[in-house]
Amino acid sequence: MVIPAFNSASTISLTLSSIFSNDLPKESYEVLVVDNDSSDETVEVAKKYPVKVYHCPKRGIGPPRNLGIRNATGDIVCLTDSDCVVEKQWLKKIRDFFKQHPDADGIGGPVYPYARGQNKIQKLTGELFVEDQFFPQELKEVQNSSMVGVLFGSNSAYKKDVLLRAGGYCEPGGSNLELVWRLASLKRKLFFNPAIRVSHIFPSGLRSIFKQQFRWGVQSTDMRRRHKVHTGTKDSIYFLYLPVKRFLSLPFQTDLEKELLHLFQLASYDLGRIYGISNFDSCPPSF
Repeated sequence: MVIPAFNSASTISLTLSSIFSNDLPKESYEVLVVDNDSSDETVEVAKKYPVKVYHCPKRGIGPPRNLGIRNATGDIVCLTDSDCVVEKQWLKKIRDFFKQHPDADGIGGPVYPYARGQNKIQKLTGELFVEDQFFPQELKEVQNSSMVGVLFGSNSAYKKDVLLRAGGYCEPGGSNLELVWRLASLKRKLFFNPAIRVSHIFPSGLRSIFKQQFRWGVQSTDMRRRHKVHTGTKDSIYFLYLPVKRFLSLPFQTDLEKELLHLFQLASYDLGRIYGISNFDSCPPSF
């Protein structure tokens, strides 16, 4: 299992505790924590658990994920993030799925908000995230350029040789959607399984939300360009129009606080999309 981590001292203990509470014998899996040059006590906290710690100074989510994949010794590489909590049977469900579907190249599932100790912003952000996803309720094969049933970097597993042959995650951004679309375009068999679940600890402040949504927006534009999905002037106008449309509808909504937060998310995301249009950086295979 590969876990990229950056300044995650406050959350990584929850992540690792959930992993080592899984039903599989601990000797049947390994956990690699790849520190992305954290300035807090992420590494010190991680070393309290039976994990292998690697250091990746190259920033971005792609480089640490790729470093972890290269150093993983198993045939299946599971991925989650250092602000996530996996369910007790997460590893067992992944193992069983690959046994039952030997032709599968990758598997993933839904990401839900972590239910404990959340402030109002985290609670609303989690609700909005789930509402925006439209998670399939049945097993679904992932399709190229489709947003339905995509696999998340925080809840996915792949055959290692498939990742290596495809070139791994794009660097530095490391968009899981870009990887999923690329693998689907290569006719790899990827599946969304609603029974394989992970909980995510969402940002607790507006600044963190802006950074997260902006980053996702940049990644989305990059991904769409690589896969020849429209990202031209017409798309840019739409990005600007969507938050305005949302704002105009606010007086008719019942939960104004939630709608304002959603508007802030959309605006942050769209700014990232627009920034990505004018700041495209090619991403050659990483391996």
